[in-house]
Amino acid sequence: MSFFEELKRRNVFRVGIGYLITAWLLLQVIDVVMPIMAVPDWVPRVILLLLAVGFIPALIFAWAFELTPDGLKRDRDVDRNQSVAQQTGRKLDRAIMFVMAIALAWFAWDKFAGSAPKPPAEAAARPVEAAMPAAQTPESTQKSIAVLPFVNMSADPDQEYFSDGLAEELLNRLAKINDLRVAARTSSFQFKGQNLDVADIGRQLKVDNVLEGSVRKSGNRLRITAQLISAAEGYHLWSETYERELDDVFAIQDDISTAITQALEVELGTSGKALSATPERNLEAYNIYLQARYFLARRGGDNMLQAARLFKQATDMEPGFTDAWSGLAFTAALFPNYTAEFSSQEALEQCLEAAENAFESDPDNPEALVARGRVRSTIQWDWAGAQEDFERALAAAPNDINTLNFFGDFLTQTGDFSRAEQIKKRLATELDPLSPIHANDLNMHYSIRGMYPEALDYARRAVSLDPSNDIRKDGLIWALMNLGQWEEARDLMHQYAKTGSGIPGGNLTWAVNDAYLNADIPKIRSTLTALIELEQAQKQPYWNTSIAFYTLWLDGPRAAIPWLKRAYQAREYGIAWPDPFFRPDLLSDDPEWQAFWRQPGLAELIDLRRTNSPGYTANYNWRERPEQP
Repeated sequence: MSFFEELKRRNVFRVGIGYLITAWLLLQVIDVVMPIMAVPDWVPRVILLLLAVGFIPALIFAWAFELTPDGLKRDRDVDRNQSVAQQTGRKLDRAIMFVMAIALAWFAWDKFAGSAPKPPAEAAARPVEAAMPAAQTPESTQKSIAVLPFVNMSADPDQEYFSDGLAEELLNRLAKINDLRVAARTSSFQFKGQNLDVADIGRQLKVDNVLEGSVRKSGNRLRITAQLISAAEGYHLWSETYERELDDVFAIQDDISTAITQALEVELGTSGKALSATPERNLEAYNIYLQARYFLARRGGDNMLQAARLFKQATDMEPGFTDAWSGLAFTAALFPNYTAEFSSQEALEQCLEAAENAFESDPDNPEALVARGRVRSTIQWDWAGAQEDFERALAAAPNDINTLNFFGDFLTQTGDFSRAEQIKKRLATELDPLSPIHANDLNMHYSIRGMYPEALDYARRAVSLDPSNDIRKDGLIWALMNLGQWEEARDLMHQYAKTGSGIPGGNLTWAVNDAYLNADIPKIRSTLTALIELEQAQKQPYWNTSIAFYTLWLDGPRAAIPWLKRAYQAREYGIAWPDPFFRPDLLSDDPEWQAFWRQPGLAELIDLRRTNSPGYTANYNWRERPEQP
């Protein structure tokens, strides 16, 4: 018998064919299951290597052994007249045909149904109907969704910016739908790396639906899995896997956002607003743009500077890249809050130039409008122009977090307290409930209005949402002092002094305010002297407004005016903030004092406050100076 015939007799060919088909089918199942289970990208490669290594031993095993009715025996020990190798071969043939049928069915589904985007409305119909209780009507369910950060399944951990950026791009596209409430990035991305139950996430974010997914990027090949889940019932309303070239990333974004919109229409029985297609872009510029967004979201001086450099690099590569221009404008608008690398005037110029470039292709770009409104209100003191920008941005993106946040600040600044409170509460309770920023903003808002118990509640909430950040306790200290809870406030001050992690110079401002609230004039003078020395040393040159306030209280308006002039010259943020000078025109009749507050920018601001809050005349924390013996 020839060697070839012997291979056939011992079923070596059948074992090899069966092994290969089974291995291929196993790898296809793994490729689908692994992303859902968030298994590291190296696991499938290890399994493939083991299967490849095991192929030769499987053939050797088939050659050397035969399965007999008495068990497994070495082939040379089996009498040829009693061999059942032929019967075993027929069994293997049937097993191979069965596995091959499954493999062909899988291949056909993946080729013609799985990789092409299904009509999501039809695909989602049955699970949605099963998920909704009989007594529930579509009208009783609010349209809301949270987009969780996509899991980076790539071998390179540095590709994290790409998976984060893709999720953020989808979030921003969905946020443009007027009747869809989208949880903010700052809240939804807090669940990154956490394996929490979807129902728990939905409860914390106060949304009915959750979008999650994964991204695997290998070379120029991209595999994205996305699934929309009902938070209440845990049912999959829609899911899809996209495996394409990286060049198709924009089409994939369109497919996913359109599919989600249609799936939500089925779930809620209402029609949604169609989203415009993503414009064609330079892929390398887009990749750099996602990195810029990654650094912008992390905030901090170095990150903001890196974001600006990357945004500019993206626009250099693609001059018509609107979103990169608006991102650069927004980053520059925040420079004064995070870095001293640029003066306020330089930040203003960068912001306005970038915003104008964004407006060339998108005159109502919300991010560029918010950026320009921000610098108009904080640097230019163009109140009418800032209000127009914020109103236009709000009309274009009514659920955008940055628009609402900065517009709320502007309304507080101009004394429109009712509308500001409405916006800030919506941010803190609906759109971005896990962000400590909005809770702290409400703390400041209520403090300005003298509503100290409410301010303290939100100050504690801000700390509970960000307990590791000592700066969050800054607002809590002020709230405690305003209510006369000195012991707890001073304990926190002492913690700051030990860790040195609070706002630089903050211990002096707390100490002087503590003395002020207790009318301790000697303590005010000694602490104020230290604060002035700090300011004059140029270590923290933004305390001019605070120094002016306490100097006014101690020695009158003429003594305070030099400090106010310095704050005005520097466009110091505090001088235009309601705390401590909401209606300074009511504090003194001194002609020089009155003339100072009638200067351009300040005069219009006071007029706005007079119009927006005609009944609010008490200055923040102002108290009569006690008679000295």
